Amino acid sequence: AKTVELTWAKTRFTYEVSHELKAPLASVYNILTLILDGYLDNDPGKQRELLARAKVRINELVKLLNDLLVFSHLEERTKAIQKRETDIRKVIESLVGDMDGYASQNGVRIEWTLADDLPVLFGNPELLGRVFENIIHNAIKYSDSGDKVSVGVRGENGTLVFVVTDEGMGIDSEDLHKVFDIFFRGKNARPEHKKEGMGLGLSIVRRIVDAHDGCIRVTSRLQEGTTVEVRIPALSGTEQ
Repeated sequence: AKTVELTWAKTRFTYEVSHELKAPLASVYNILTLILDGYLDNDPGKQRELLARAKVRINELVKLLNDLLVFSHLEERTKAIQKRETDIRKVIESLVGDMDGYASQNGVRIEWTLADDLPVLFGNPELLGRVFENIIHNAIKYSDSGDKVSVGVRGENGTLVFVVTDEGMGIDSEDLHKVFDIFFRGKNARPEHKKEGMGLGLSIVRRIVDAHDGCIRVTSRLQEGTTVEVRIPALSGTEQ
């Protein structure tokens, strides 16, 4: 039964990845064909518009491939994740500009609360940054214009506590246990959100948190909002 289940999972994974790669590649191919075949020779403005669109699709592909590489690396479990002393304040502060900009584009107000005495972690700064960025990005994406997203980071009993709360659409209680599944998208997600990415985000997030001996919890009420809490143990002095 496990062999059949694993085979089915691999088949579905291959199908989903192929599907996600096909759409942007086809779009870029069609754009380049229009331009190279001379259909827009007399309209340089349209050429630039289509090339800009192609650039966006290529960027989507790069992001997808980066996600797949991280996912595969974390799934292997045979490769040690490179860790070092990590100043979490610097990791969080490096995200503020981009996240503030994304929130502004969506009409969402973001409130940051960083404690003064954040603990030092023994971790991978790039992967931890991916965790924080993904959670904040999701909170903004699934919020309505005028909503607020709160980001809190503090130390508590030798543990880093990272909490993000939004006032968005929330997650149905029947779906809550599936949020870390590969390719999961809530049935109440809007069509425009279902088109964004392939649902690897939180699946990767949980694996990164696990790799840092941490835990992640999601609580939510439909149409009222969602809270995501991540707890990661601080550097103990033995991990040098």
